[in-house]
Amino acid sequence: NEYKSYLRQKKVEMTGNSLASDDNKKLVENYKESFFKEVEKVLSDVFPKKIMELDELYKSDKLALSQLTMVRQATQHSLSQVVVTEENEPPPSKRPKKTGQVTKNDVVCGLIAIIKPEIRELVEYCNQVKMWIQLLIPKIEDGNNFGVSIQEEAISEVTSVCESVKVYYDEMSRYFVTRGKCASKIVKYPNLEDYSRYLLEWDEKQFLHIRAITNELKMIYCCMFDIINKNFDKIKHPRSQNNTNLIY
Repeated sequence: NEYKSYLRQKKVEMTGNSLASDDNKKLVENYKESFFKEVEKVLSDVFPKKIMELDELYKSDKLALSQLTMVRQATQHSLSQVVVTEENEPPPSKRPKKTGQVTKNDVVCGLIAIIKPEIRELVEYCNQVKMWIQLLIPKIEDGNNFGVSIQEEAISEVTSVCESVKVYYDEMSRYFVTRGKCASKIVKYPNLEDYSRYLLEWDEKQFLHIRAITNELKMIYCCMFDIINKNFDKIKHPRSQNNTNLIY
């Protein structure tokens, strides 16, 4: 009897077509429902606000091209504590160490402090949107997969955007590494004006780069919102009867 009971139990386990118990499936479904509402609220409310906020920042005085003058002045101030050597002093290897430093560029650092959270936030939104679309993909079936192809194309677009935005974040860190190397050369060779000139050019370039990134983030939000909005029905219901919609 015990052996027969064991066989019946194994038969039930082998014939079952579900990965998890009903309770666990319900738990996951509740999470998905809550997650879908959260992401759809981000798409409908947060994305339009972000477009307007970034456009306002891009057009503000903080990122105006006239601000380049303030960037140059901040660079000059950061060089003001460098000790310039006399012509008859020995070479750097035999010269006694002097107290001198190159300070940060307050204007550029202030802008980095503003734009870095925006980059990080967009990456998080991209991951949420990608997961949202992925969870909406139905099980694999033959035929009627036009909507699924739209979902896959949307995932590809969001993934590409996410990777490009991550590069911007890395570039913020590389700015400080390159600037630090140049600053060390300035302290070591204070009479070599090319290093000081390079620092000035590097700070200006970073300012213009931040300005371009701000505009790029705005366009990314705008394009993502536009693509998902135009194809919202197909993304949410990929296997509806009407297959005449185009992806763009």
